[in-house]
Amino acid sequence: MLEKIRKIILNHYFLSFALPALIMLFYFYYRKMAPFGNSSILTVDLGQQYVDMFSGMRETILHQPNQLFYSFAKNFGGEMFSEWSYYLFSPLNLLLLFFNQANLPSGILFLTVVRFGLAGLSMQYLLVRRNFAGKEMGLLISSSYALSGWFVANQVNLLWQDQIILLPLIIYAAIKLINEQKYLPFILIFAFSIIDNFYIAYMIGIFLPMFAIWQISRYYSKFLNQSLIFLRFLSSMLLSVLISSVVLIPTAFQLLQGKGQDTIASIDWGFIQKPYLVILKLIPGSFNFSQMKTGLANIFVPFIIIIGLITYFSIKQEKISTKIISGLIIALYSLSFVWQPLNILFHMMQYPVWYPYRYSFIFSFFILLLAAIGLEKSKHANFPSFVLSLLLIAVISSVAVFFNKKINFVNSQQVRLFIFLSVSALLVYMVRSYMKHDVWAYFLLLIGLTSSALNAYISTNNFSYLTNSEYQRTVKALQQSTSDLSKKGFYRVGQTFSRTRGDAFATGYNGGMHFSSTVDKTTPELFGAFGQVANDYYTSYSFGTVLTDAIFDMKYFISPVYGGSNAAGSPKAMANSYRPDLANYRLLQSRNQVMTIKNKNALPIIFPTSSKVLKSKIIPENPILTSNSLWEGITDTKNLVQSNVPFSYSTENIKTLISLNGQTAQKINSGQDAVINISFKPNTNGSYYLTLPVSFANNATWITVNGETIPQYANRENVVALNVANHDKNLQITIGIHLNYSELFLNDLELYSINDSKLAKSANKVQKTGIKNLKFNQTSFTGEVDVKKSQKILMTTIPAAPGWKIKIDGKNTPVKTIDNYFIGAKIKQGRHKVQIYYQEPYLGVASAITLISILLVTLIEINKRKKFFTISKILKNNKK
Repeated sequence: MLEKIRKIILNHYFLSFALPALIMLFYFYYRKMAPFGNSSILTVDLGQQYVDMFSGMRETILHQPNQLFYSFAKNFGGEMFSEWSYYLFSPLNLLLLFFNQANLPSGILFLTVVRFGLAGLSMQYLLVRRNFAGKEMGLLISSSYALSGWFVANQVNLLWQDQIILLPLIIYAAIKLINEQKYLPFILIFAFSIIDNFYIAYMIGIFLPMFAIWQISRYYSKFLNQSLIFLRFLSSMLLSVLISSVVLIPTAFQLLQGKGQDTIASIDWGFIQKPYLVILKLIPGSFNFSQMKTGLANIFVPFIIIIGLITYFSIKQEKISTKIISGLIIALYSLSFVWQPLNILFHMMQYPVWYPYRYSFIFSFFILLLAAIGLEKSKHANFPSFVLSLLLIAVISSVAVFFNKKINFVNSQQVRLFIFLSVSALLVYMVRSYMKHDVWAYFLLLIGLTSSALNAYISTNNFSYLTNSEYQRTVKALQQSTSDLSKKGFYRVGQTFSRTRGDAFATGYNGGMHFSSTVDKTTPELFGAFGQVANDYYTSYSFGTVLTDAIFDMKYFISPVYGGSNAAGSPKAMANSYRPDLANYRLLQSRNQVMTIKNKNALPIIFPTSSKVLKSKIIPENPILTSNSLWEGITDTKNLVQSNVPFSYSTENIKTLISLNGQTAQKINSGQDAVINISFKPNTNGSYYLTLPVSFANNATWITVNGETIPQYANRENVVALNVANHDKNLQITIGIHLNYSELFLNDLELYSINDSKLAKSANKVQKTGIKNLKFNQTSFTGEVDVKKSQKILMTTIPAAPGWKIKIDGKNTPVKTIDNYFIGAKIKQGRHKVQIYYQEPYLGVASAITLISILLVTLIEINKRKKFFTISKILKNNKK
């Protein structure tokens, strides 16, 4: 044990972890991020999406393990296994179990720091154990790797970070396979990488054959040997893929239900970036918010690494053929940073949405590896390398100065800093012959660490972060309001405010919103058809009506209290839905900032109904009539909805309009407010809704009702129904549509009313026939139904998706899709036991493939140990 500790210290393994970890920890402390202050590490996707994923992960592991496969906290219900495989399968995430939801930002900070440290440690391990560099030079390379531009830019993307830790270990195992024919470590570590995050592992998988060719060229000379080893390497990669089938196959199937269908059909073969600007990413701090969205590849490493890379091509210890292969790999990745076809190939044939060039850490890794060889094996400074490095400093500085007004990620101060650090590194490089190697290496480490730390400081300072109190304010309000909910029966929860679209999954209730890269194609269509916010990545039940509330079993609502605080993160400040019709429901509990409301009209999740429901229709661009069609099919209720309620309109600062449909409203004076006023007097106390076209979305308008500015969800892609009146009989209602831009296209503006009392009566009839003695979890419902002669369909509001199965009285029953989006089945008169359950598609087949592959690898390993057959003898006499 003591010997192991001594080696850890002597090989600088501890330092390789501590240096990058402490640098980032000190920075977070300086920014007073929780637990060190009231700021937090939450920003962009980490604050809007991932923190909710981690909270949902805690909920799943600690309370609802069935959510691993399916969750009704995702949209109206959604598959989860593929989401776990993309976001949550990292074992390091288990550290977050020690932090409750309110304190997750602190846990994420410490987890991020640990990952920075582990990236340095794994790189140091590779460098020292495979003799790419000594322990002193290794510290420079490993800290530069851990604090590289990619990791600093992607510190918010915790789901990808394990791969930067695993890459050096995969390469270490790959070298053992190539040099020593020890394939088991490689197969296992690469399989683990795929299971951990298949997406980034795919990018590593593209690099691995190239690295194998490079390493084989270093170690073997004869073509036969090279070919045999390369084939063995490829077969080991295949075995890794087969072992990971248990994750890959179900995930691939689910992705094909969603964004996998969007694999591009045509590619722009032109250049997507100006090549000469990419070199500016070597300047410290060359990353900001705009670079996060559509920027250049994050390839920052200290300039001493570039000097080492140039030196690599001058040393005599490496074969010319190996140097040529090195150059080709660098050229290929460099080309991918500016040429679309290669960029798309490396991104699994998908256009990346934000965070471009997600594979650039592989490029950084490879040039760091070459630089380690160059700096370690050079006995003295190389003059041509000095000249080329000096020339490169001049070129980068000149390009930065020349294009200073056309770029926003580099300023003159950064250029001066780059020149100072680069020239300093070059001067230390030139005195190589006058210093002991370890002293020289420590000087280089000092300059490298300074460059990396400044890059992290400047880049990260470009972002604003959510305050911890703002985060906790919303989280605690959600926790308080949901604590009032019934612990019995299945129901969904609506909300008129939200911190993010992941509130339901994070807090552990069945909601109507989600944000994920694994949304299937049908879900946005379902939400859109019923007038809710949706696109390929997120959904939000923000424009509900009393009709959709009943259909989707929205039994409870949580809403800001009247007169609540407007502090950042408070429910009132986070309001995104205007629902005066909630006054129809019963107030269950009112707290300091939030109230909980119960909807007595919510239908059960499962109930028998007439076959008329099969005739329900989706009315394009009309959520009110779509909802009414389904309701009529379920309840046989007529005249529930009144269409084309008359209204009048007037305009201010807008050119004359003939009508409000098919016309374009144009401002007269672009500098003044322009508004279309729609007015009417309700002739009933029912709920009234005005449909709003897509042209009103994305901040094109802001809306007032009787002079009060109302909250609304800005970004959407569907026609929605805005609740504008409730219990307002004979009162004047004026809706002001204010233009944010000079023009606004008008269409689909129609006014509807719903008869609330008729809705309540018909809902009550369905509730009486709903499923009884219900037992359920996230993947299973069992209970009993009493079916009348007129009721021939078992109806559910479970979204239709592969994997759902229905048994009636213990017998498998064909699943029917009802109204395009819901599962159901035919059923006969009488009392029946019903079981509806979810099985992850292809999980059984995938598990079998994984088990067979593990067995195969085990047999191969036994064969190797017993030496029944081995190719070692073939290679033994043919090594270089």
